[in-house]
Amino acid sequence: MNLKTKLILIVTMTAALFFGFLQLFCPAYNFERLHIFLFNLCSGGTAILIYSEGKKGASLRAGFFFLLSFCYAVFAFLQMYRYAISVAMILALLVEAVRIKKFSFVPWNFFTPSSSTSEKFHHASLLCLSLALIISALVIYNHQYGGLILSPKLTLDIFFLGFSFPVSLITMSVMYGKMKESMNRPTRIFEDASFWIINLGVIIFFLFILMQMFIPELIIAGILFVTVVIIFAIYLKLGFREQPKAFLSSGMAFLIMTAITGIIYIPLSLYIPSPPNGKLLLKLHALISLYGWNLNGIAVICRYHDFPIKLHSLRVILLHWVIVILIAPLGFYWRPVSVLAVLAYALFLSIVFFTKGNRREAMIR
Repeated sequence: MNLKTKLILIVTMTAALFFGFLQLFCPAYNFERLHIFLFNLCSGGTAILIYSEGKKGASLRAGFFFLLSFCYAVFAFLQMYRYAISVAMILALLVEAVRIKKFSFVPWNFFTPSSSTSEKFHHASLLCLSLALIISALVIYNHQYGGLILSPKLTLDIFFLGFSFPVSLITMSVMYGKMKESMNRPTRIFEDASFWIINLGVIIFFLFILMQMFIPELIIAGILFVTVVIIFAIYLKLGFREQPKAFLSSGMAFLIMTAITGIIYIPLSLYIPSPPNGKLLLKLHALISLYGWNLNGIAVICRYHDFPIKLHSLRVILLHWVIVILIAPLGFYWRPVSVLAVLAYALFLSIVFFTKGNRREAMIR
């Protein structure tokens, strides 16, 4: 990925965290949508398209997607919903153009044994991104104009969190692409099954959230958690011993923590309407998901062709964990710490994105 594209993504992702804290300084406004969209849709969506097209920088299509996704974020924030609906449909068409060119209109490879698990997750990431944009337009219409489906959980802010799923899927695709082929038949069967468990599990989980079915929601969350742990174990065993493995392993650790915080919150919200420190738990859950797990995935696909890079992986990963687990959560309680969190986050992104590649193979240290 070229320097200009990296710089644009760094500025956008830093702005995302900035808006996440801005409500502490401007409580009259809700900046949550800008916080979510700038990271998941603008940065994550654009990175997925660039990675899918296999180019060093953003193509005209990817650049147009970035500009329109930024407009979509602003329109949703300003509650200019008619414009947001129109832009969402154009964005979906852009994603579909990339998906059909790389794969096919009908996702046949989902059902083809010869297609690798990595290819299936990659295809699912693009399909999920376009579907999320189309469904978001329908949800906006239903919420503002139609009113056909009435649900206390079918709110725009809750649904918009779904834009993080395509980034999760592309990260899974990269992970499976960085594994040796297993000679163990049960492992190969599980690898194929994990694609369906993850995708169908998340969809069913979201439906249970909408229907407020807490017990089934908890069961599905448990199944997804076990699946992720097994995937992580397989990756630790079969993953190629190279620099990206350190970052992807760190990302999987973040994903497991995301699952744990989510599972803890479900029974708390069921038996205690306003659980003590519930907001902190949800904030921590969101931070770990976005700026832990998803960020690792975006960083790896953005520098996919640059590895190995000249940095000490474990030190950079430690900095990442300190920011996500310690500094950023404290920032929601002390405004000066929130400023420190944004600055530290910008530093981390600069190190990961701008450190030069190394000609020699860098082993995990």
